[in-house]
Amino acid sequence: MAGIAVVVTGFLGRDPQFERLKGVIGGMVPDGDADAVEGATAVVFLGSLTMLALVIAMEAILLAVLFKRRIWSRWALAPLVLLHAVVTVITADFLVAPGTDGVLTIVLLAAQFILAAAALILLFLPSTTTWLLSERVP
Repeated sequence: MAGIAVVVTGFLGRDPQFERLKGVIGGMVPDGDADAVEGATAVVFLGSLTMLALVIAMEAILLAVLFKRRIWSRWALAPLVLLHAVVTVITADFLVAPGTDGVLTIVLLAAQFILAAAALILLFLPSTTTWLLSERVP
């Protein structure tokens, strides 16, 4: 749920972020065309939101498979949670405003990753394995 909140609030509060990113990208390419800088800013900002949304969607799909007691899906979730960590760091670089303005976004990004990691750990407990192997759905 925290991940969805980050995506939604990031998209709704995109105007100040666009301006900040435009300044950063414009500083990297000082002779750049204004339209090219605008396009690159949109790609970076919306791309990072899309990456985050895709990772969350893939985790949700694998959890739905897991609830059908398919034990292999927890093994697929392990590298996906690592990918989630990488995407969280990348997204934080582009979506978090500097200073105290970005504290809420940092808290939400950290909360979503901590919850995903904790869920993965719980999936490998012996009691979870017992539950997954009992009454398997054909």
